[in-house]
Amino acid sequence: MELMELFRTGARFIEASSDSETTGVDIELIASALADMLSHKDGTLDLSPIMIGLSKSGLNDIVNSWMGNGANLPILPAQVAVLLGEERVSRFASELGISRQSAEKALAEALPKVVDRATGGSDSIVDEMLGQSNSSQGAMELLGKMFR
Repeated sequence: MELMELFRTGARFIEASSDSETTGVDIELIASALADMLSHKDGTLDLSPIMIGLSKSGLNDIVNSWMGNGANLPILPAQVAVLLGEERVSRFASELGISRQSAEKALAEALPKVVDRATGGSDSIVDEMLGQSNSSQGAMELLGKMFR
């Protein structure tokens, strides 16, 4: 699965969330806002906001449940800003023209599914990226870029 396709999947989850402000928002606009929030300038996946948020928030058990296979623990909308950073969530909301509360609610519903999709199964984006690295050194460099 390509990274932008992962963001489109997340966009579909957000557009279909229970928050009425996200209903009908263009999928490509949402995907672009997700990419802005979770990508490096070179277009590679940037999980550092989540890792930094984990170290500050005590949400390790919740986010760890999203990785790979198994049940996903829920995250509260208020915890999303702690996890991703208030500035990122506010920018995401602004790009979509929705309230920050709606952004937090939609992201709380979508993030577990997106991270699960990115890390689980044989066709996960993480497995695909590691498979393209061709060596253990390449894999370490790739992981380093992801968590810069």
